[in-house]
Amino acid sequence: MIWTRDSAAASERCASPARRLLVIFNPAAGRRRRRRLAAVLDGLERQGSEVALRETASAGDAERVARECGPDIGAVVVAGGDGTINEAINGLMAREPSSSPALGIIPIGTTNVLSRDLGIPQQAEALAQLLARGETRNIYVGRANGRHFSLMCGVGMDAHIVSRTSLRLKKRIGKLAYVVQGLRELVANVPRRYRVEIDRSEVVEASSVIVTKSRLYGGEFQLAPQAAIGRPELQVCLFLRGGRFSTLVYVIGMVAGHLDRMPGYRTVTARAIRIDGPDGDPTQLDGDPGGGLPLEIGLGEHPLTVIAP
Repeated sequence: MIWTRDSAAASERCASPARRLLVIFNPAAGRRRRRRLAAVLDGLERQGSEVALRETASAGDAERVARECGPDIGAVVVAGGDGTINEAINGLMAREPSSSPALGIIPIGTTNVLSRDLGIPQQAEALAQLLARGETRNIYVGRANGRHFSLMCGVGMDAHIVSRTSLRLKKRIGKLAYVVQGLRELVANVPRRYRVEIDRSEVVEASSVIVTKSRLYGGEFQLAPQAAIGRPELQVCLFLRGGRFSTLVYVIGMVAGHLDRMPGYRTVTARAIRIDGPDGDPTQLDGDPGGGLPLEIGLGEHPLTVIAP
């Protein structure tokens, strides 16, 4: 499906030419999300952008489209959530940097953490103007066992929550599905310990570990305030204590914005991390299941260009 500029839009165009955009969209999204996408597409037409829309049919489609799109595409724009964005990032990172289009985002997913961290506008007209003619900047993504992530990867409590949350329930109640599964994990209170090797110099044991590029967690809370997606480094968030009481303390501290003051919690800046634990224990990557342990984590091979303020 193609939207092209008409004569009226062309007469109003700015001095800089509008980008040619390839928009990747999951057709399973609900009506409200479709209306939001339609509003942004209308704004792009008024900006003078030529837009091609590609609908995904199954997992992996967004990665393939981003990897294989032609050199005439100025930006690959993901209309979706962090999971679909993760797919597209892996497709773009597989390309040569000189031939890779920029990444744009139309946030219509469940949490949209990356778009919040980047300061992507919510208003449709402002977003269309940004995507068509806005500035770009580089970010540094992480890499875990060969797969790239823009937000975080982890093991322990949050990885078990992600791996066990019902997709059907997630579609029905959104982010609350993670809260439901989190309560189940808290009641079960299964003890876990992981060995974390940081930059080949320090070894720590922890009950949960989150390696993050983003300062935000779940779209609402600050996990690592010092994290910066524009810097070539990772923040290792170590939850040193296990058990129900310590887990509740961590949750209260995060909700209150004072996690860094909670006993048994620390963060470390690093570039290379290895996490060992029970073989096959689940991991999470950008909020989706990411395979099993052990986990080798580092930075992506090169920066990723994004359209962002």
